[in-house]
Amino acid sequence: MEISLEVIVREAIAILNREGLEKLSMRALAGALGVKAPALYWHIKNKQDLIDQIAETMSAEMLTSCGLGNAQKYLFEFAHVYRQKLLEVRDGVAVFLNSYPSTPARCETIKNVMISLLHIGVKEKYCLIASGMFNNYVLSFVADEVIFKANPAGMPAFINTILGTDYEKISFDEQFDCGLNVLFAGFKILAQ
Repeated sequence: MEISLEVIVREAIAILNREGLEKLSMRALAGALGVKAPALYWHIKNKQDLIDQIAETMSAEMLTSCGLGNAQKYLFEFAHVYRQKLLEVRDGVAVFLNSYPSTPARCETIKNVMISLLHIGVKEKYCLIASGMFNNYVLSFVADEVIFKANPAGMPAFINTILGTDYEKISFDEQFDCGLNVLFAGFKILAQ
């Protein structure tokens, strides 16, 4: 098999999905590809570079899923695509949290979010703050969603303990949209 950056990243994602980020190593990756670890270093500097490339690949896939048009519609669609991509890759949130957004597709997604925020009226001086809030909302939501999906009884027990009431089940999709609506209502303050 010919080794390329794309082949390496795809196999790394397969390892993530099977075993998680803790088990992803250059040695494990080389073994899965049937090569010696030094062969990987022609394409990847180290594990950090590998994580950055996984995030880049995920971001590139997100870019092709949304068209820039109506700015608020774009932001809603992008948030949903971002959430879905994070859910598709085991430890996807950790990949994004442990990588620096300096690769082309990641920079393009950030730019598109910031341009869209400007188009919905967020003042330029607040755009970076709003973009960070948007990103952090999606990452945090997915992190919680993964935890509660792994233990479905956990959320009602948690809510009942905190509030002392019966928990009315609201789908994760509804919860996500509710949070986005609250976030967008808050962005209106940054337009004043």
